[in-house]
Amino acid sequence: MLKWFLGLGVLVAVGYQICVSVVHPVPTELEERDKVAVLDAIGHIGNNVLLTAARFGVDLAAYRPVKLLVDSVYSLILNGVSPEPYTDVEIRDITIAEVPVRVFIPRKQKKAMFPAMIYLHGGGWPWLSVDVYSRFLSHLCNATNLMIIAVRYRQPPSHIYPVSLNDCRNVTWSTLAGKSGLPIHPRYVIIGGDEAGGNMAAALALEFRSKIYMQILLNPKLQMFDFLTPSYQDHKNILTGVTSSARSAVDWLRYTGSSVSWYPALLNNAHRFPSSEILQHQSYLDADTFLPSYLELTKSKTVTTKDYDSTIGKELKDLITSESLCPALASNTKGVPNAYIVTSQFDVHRDEAVMYITRLHKDSGSKVKLKHYKQAFQGFFPFAGNKSWFRFNVSDQALQELVEFISFQVHRVMKNPAS
Repeated sequence: MLKWFLGLGVLVAVGYQICVSVVHPVPTELEERDKVAVLDAIGHIGNNVLLTAARFGVDLAAYRPVKLLVDSVYSLILNGVSPEPYTDVEIRDITIAEVPVRVFIPRKQKKAMFPAMIYLHGGGWPWLSVDVYSRFLSHLCNATNLMIIAVRYRQPPSHIYPVSLNDCRNVTWSTLAGKSGLPIHPRYVIIGGDEAGGNMAAALALEFRSKIYMQILLNPKLQMFDFLTPSYQDHKNILTGVTSSARSAVDWLRYTGSSVSWYPALLNNAHRFPSSEILQHQSYLDADTFLPSYLELTKSKTVTTKDYDSTIGKELKDLITSESLCPALASNTKGVPNAYIVTSQFDVHRDEAVMYITRLHKDSGSKVKLKHYKQAFQGFFPFAGNKSWFRFNVSDQALQELVEFISFQVHRVMKNPAS
């Protein structure tokens, strides 16, 4: 009954918002624009409420009813009103290193030892959950033939950085050390995640390096240093309900336990302490150096700003250059795990992910593969296999290409390690 009520409320709100937002049409490059328009409208509503509260220093993520509402709406969009049970996958709820996890095991595979992916879900850190992602992760498990360990990491604002990361680190270390209690091949442990989860996956890949077989990052958000990268500039007034620079800034502030009211300063890069020690990190985010021209991502360029808020800058100066918080600023990438990174054209985090994988290709000595989807938007990947109205062809295509990659790079290698 609750889902039907939520569905009716969403339809009414979306109808109003679409009328208001007609001056900001969905880009023609996107397929299935009617569906994207609805997602954008829902996002606009959420952003308006979230950012209005944030201006007054109120973080709505701190209120459990708000989180339940957000999770319920997203679950309705991602899973439909009455999703059928997924029978091809065995699901277990257990703990690893005293952290709760949900394990997905493909029933069609009868193996003594499984390759596994530790998956860290997205949602800007405070929003969404393993429960919301369960149907997508069941589909991912069945399609890839990987055992998937989804970490129920503690979330801000109740638990700020580095608590979420520590939970994921503990699960990862125990799994790599063979202490998970699961039949996992220790040589074939993958770390993966989307958006905020992709951030933590990248950080752990840097930390564990040679111990992790591969990292799979889906639309990852990798830095809070520069909010004027070309992709941030490109989406200042485009599809802002789906991909929002202001919402991203609030996410980072909430994750680090900082005041969400500071977000306007971040949007102008006024949070960067003006010292050579801090500003030298800009070299890792130089569009002219690290955005390949053949991708034709943007016509925007890296910009500089003289804005500076001394109070915010002093509070954040150690955080914005932390490599465990901002993996895109890692000074040493030698020996990091091979990387498969998915990016979308319509995503404020697009360029930091592309620049990061370009750096890995040049400096790390690891194998990397970038899959950029011109017709995709931020957060599109978990819609793969969706049986509701919100099913996107580009999401299914991206999953199929990931499946083929894993089949070649994981399952084939396990059968013939010398190949």
